[in-house]
Amino acid sequence: MSIERLTLNSNRDKAINWALLVVCAIIWGFSYFLIKHALLGFKPIQVADLRMLAGGITLLPFLYLAFKKVPINKYIYVFICSIIGSGIPIYLYPLAQTHISSSITGIINSLTPLCTYLIGVLFFRLPNKKMKLMGVLVGLVGAVSLILFKPQNELKADIFFLCIALAVPFMYGLSSNVLKKHLMGIPSLPLTAMMYFMLLIPSIPLFFIAEVPHQLKTVPLAKEALPYALLLGVFGTAVAMSLFNILIQRAHIMFAASVTYLMPVVAIVLGIIDKENIGWHEYLGLGLILLGVVLMNRVKD
Repeated sequence: MSIERLTLNSNRDKAINWALLVVCAIIWGFSYFLIKHALLGFKPIQVADLRMLAGGITLLPFLYLAFKKVPINKYIYVFICSIIGSGIPIYLYPLAQTHISSSITGIINSLTPLCTYLIGVLFFRLPNKKMKLMGVLVGLVGAVSLILFKPQNELKADIFFLCIALAVPFMYGLSSNVLKKHLMGIPSLPLTAMMYFMLLIPSIPLFFIAEVPHQLKTVPLAKEALPYALLLGVFGTAVAMSLFNILIQRAHIMFAASVTYLMPVVAIVLGIIDKENIGWHEYLGLGLILLGVVLMNRVKD
């Protein structure tokens, strides 16, 4: 194959990876809007359960393919990724946010690439590349600056619930490394369908234990909030996680993990479109995030 063809394929692959990263960031960035409106009619645990149900049901048509494509000896790794990469975090963050501010939550979520890198280097033989670590740190500074300097910023946290929230980026990091090491080559849709089928099973009894039907009958705002919770499950869970699983198999694990850096950027871009006053620190934060992501993508394994 000619050098020109190799270069063309490489550039096309990078463009696809960037497109997947941006789409995941946009979907998950909009998820905060959906969560906000869903919480107007439901309790946090109810929103989390509805999200799981909607995501799992959306992926059910691919379950038959999942049983064909996912080897039985990989089920344990699928289970690990489903539990620590989606199941537990979806319930922990709403619980933590009852006692810590959203700004603190945003900063903690931005630790995901750093946790992914450290876990990969320490336990999964991820090559220790200085350029990637530099990209992680530059992006982290940018993400944290966007959160710290936003208007009406509030930093408050109960230490116990702070520890609960801090567990989530480590879970994301471990899940991403397990997927990258043990589930490579399995098509994304069957893999994601199997993951959320495993989560769908416990979410069905929890639907009644959490009294979601009672909430719909007795709380007027619940019916208005229901579409937001369902959209959160369909797009913020099923669609976004399917795309993310494609990305993590195509690109370096650190590039995929940097999606958490781009999520605050979505809010900034929406503000610019809505003609809000955007300060110099927000442009600086956005620039640092993009620089960090580029640095993470420059060095190959």
